[in-house]
Amino acid sequence: MPVDLSLLKSKPEEGPFIRLLVCRNCKSIEELPDYEGRPSDDLLLNISVEKHQKPIPHEGLLFKIPVKYWIVPKVREEITKQISGGASGLDAFGTNFYQTKMTFHEDAMTCWGQHNRTLDCGDYKSDKKQLKPDTAADRKEAGLEKPGMSGPKIYLCDFCPVKSGVQEKAFTKKGLYN
Repeated sequence: MPVDLSLLKSKPEEGPFIRLLVCRNCKSIEELPDYEGRPSDDLLLNISVEKHQKPIPHEGLLFKIPVKYWIVPKVREEITKQISGGASGLDAFGTNFYQTKMTFHEDAMTCWGQHNRTLDCGDYKSDKKQLKPDTAADRKEAGLEKPGMSGPKIYLCDFCPVKSGVQEKAFTKKGLYN
């Protein structure tokens, strides 16, 4: 069972602290002692960061956490796991949100390719581009009525890499920029 790390940000903690330098490129986590001065004067931080500048600069983060948490093996493991893997974000309930979103982006790229990668989309936000869940059978089985049309309409066009250009062209054609 995961350790609840919300206690780390619920109230200001008292020291001592440890800093964790996390490199997103190397996937490394380095422990550094606490430091309260200017980062440019922090010799240990500068030496550690310098190792991650060649051949190209790496992307990193610096975390400051109380030592009393870091020394508890289960909490340390959970902190490391969450730092390394990132937060689950909108997929906290295992809904595959990000996978679904990437599928929409891939489908939009395919659609854009079919339009010869231009801004001339004759079917921009047309009914056939609207994304709708096919839940009619599930709703009928559960004894639920058809859903109303509440909420915003979502279109495949919303995931297109040139959406802003196509949208500007469509709005100009409708006279919305006059």
